[in-house]
Amino acid sequence: MFKLNKLKTLFFKETFIAFYKENDNFLVQKKVVKNEKVIEEINNSLNEEELIEFINKAFIENTQTYISTIIDSFNQGIVDSCSHTKYKELGINIDNIKILCLDNYSIFIGLYELNNYKKELNKFKTDFIFSPYLIIDLHKKDKNNSLYMLLTNNFIIITIYSKKTPVYSNIHQFKVEDIIQNEDENNDTQFEEESIDNDIDIIDDIDDIDDIESLDDSLDDIDEIDDIDDVDIPNIDQKEVQEEILTTKTEMEIIEFLKSSIKDYYENYNSDFLENIYLLYTDKLDDKFSQNIENEIFMEINTEKIDILSDINNLALKELSV
Repeated sequence: MFKLNKLKTLFFKETFIAFYKENDNFLVQKKVVKNEKVIEEINNSLNEEELIEFINKAFIENTQTYISTIIDSFNQGIVDSCSHTKYKELGINIDNIKILCLDNYSIFIGLYELNNYKKELNKFKTDFIFSPYLIIDLHKKDKNNSLYMLLTNNFIIITIYSKKTPVYSNIHQFKVEDIIQNEDENNDTQFEEESIDNDIDIIDDIDDIDDIESLDDSLDDIDEIDDIDDVDIPNIDQKEVQEEILTTKTEMEIIEFLKSSIKDYYENYNSDFLENIYLLYTDKLDDKFSQNIENEIFMEINTEKIDILSDINNLALKELSV
């Protein structure tokens, strides 16, 4: 005898919309599923007003529409047990968190952050909020003692599996706007400091009149430039320079986070040697970056590009089929 959910997937269309915020816009994916097959897929980048309109239109087209996203709150993690006793041993107050029990481990998240996020998402009619740790779980390989690092433009998440059970987790959030702002402030400050230093040098040396006369003699020896247009002055794109600085700082931030997480794992969680490291990424990835990581930790990195929006929709589909 079929379950009701099974009958729905066979005879009715279901619409799944996954989204998450990246910088000022929302990345969105809409999937229409019928008879367990995707019959329509749309990917887009929308602002808040456009996303609300997109969702409302989807509900008009099909009432069987499910909205899902992820929460990248810092106050979440993994415990290799569902036991409240284990949480107390780790010093985690179970009254302040929500616990999701899975096969042989659990994911927790702070209630305060979760409730606030739910209020923010009311305008999007959100049905499911998933932890990004579940995204990693979708991509784990059947291998022991492996580290997985999920990298997006907003955050880094690390999960380490020992004997196929997650025993360590760590999360780091990027503040891209702060980095850019700090770069601008640093550049302005440096320019001001250099200007002040130059003024001081002039004041210190102005009494040395002989130096001025020797300077005139030196200028007479310089060849005259006939046409200033012949001088090749390199055109420096300040935006490109800033982006390169930002990229370098971000890569260093990622590498340091990875190294500190590995150290924390060995010193405080498990002494089992890490056999594999997997880097899951959602955007483009420079080949040099993975090479830089390998040079820092002396281990080979396995890279895999993932579609996080598709993963979110698959988690919602899986949730409905239970």
